[in-house]
Amino acid sequence: MGRRDLVEESGIVFDIARFSLHDGDGIRTTVFLKGCPLRCLWCHNPESQKFEPEVYPLEGDTGDVKTIGSPMSVSEVINVVMRDLPYYKRSGGGLTLSGGEPLAQPDFSLALLREAKNRGLHTCVETSGYAHRSILERISPYVDCFLFDSKEYNADQHKEYTGRSNNVILANLQWLCEQGVPLILRCPIIPGLNDRPDHFAEIVKWVNSNSNIIGAELLAYHPYGRSKGDGQGSTFIAPIPTEEDKANWLSIIRSYGCEKVVIG
Repeated sequence: MGRRDLVEESGIVFDIARFSLHDGDGIRTTVFLKGCPLRCLWCHNPESQKFEPEVYPLEGDTGDVKTIGSPMSVSEVINVVMRDLPYYKRSGGGLTLSGGEPLAQPDFSLALLREAKNRGLHTCVETSGYAHRSILERISPYVDCFLFDSKEYNADQHKEYTGRSNNVILANLQWLCEQGVPLILRCPIIPGLNDRPDHFAEIVKWVNSNSNIIGAELLAYHPYGRSKGDGQGSTFIAPIPTEEDKANWLSIIRSYGCEKVVIG
């Protein structure tokens, strides 16, 4: 009998958000796992990037600190998630794993998803898709819907914007499509970087060519990451999209013949 049969799986969690309304169907609890292999210029959660817990001093001279990220067991997480079971049942919600990158803690994510399905919960995983194929193969049977972050389709630009090639990401997206796994593309749109007609055309191509893709959400850039102090904030800045900008994005999308793309 191996160690994992004797000791409950645990991982590093940096937040648990109850009553989440934008991370899948219904009312959900979103569990944010710490650690991400990407370094997106516009990252909204820069405190999620490192895998280990971090301690930051609070502003002022109080000497107080805050810790970001803490070890939690599967039971500890699921106990929090199950507090809102009546809301999941009424709304069709459940558990969403996000990050960071949940596939970067594969054993913990798998254990959480298995236990969630044992409890009858609907499950979503928000992922960049940057992971070894074997991880997706292990996890996908326990996922009702993937929220697949689609950041950039041009290989060189993807590496410039995130620090990594998108070869593995696109291969994994193609594999999920071939398996018929339900997914929604979540597309952060950053003015001056990927708000280009050719990028929108690629989004439409994926949506229109794969019946398992429920649709796509265009997520307008907002400088959330810059507002996080104590050494966590990002230095990146881009123009905040206006309502006119968003309407123009949708107009381009519609001109390519796609109705399954919305502003998220």
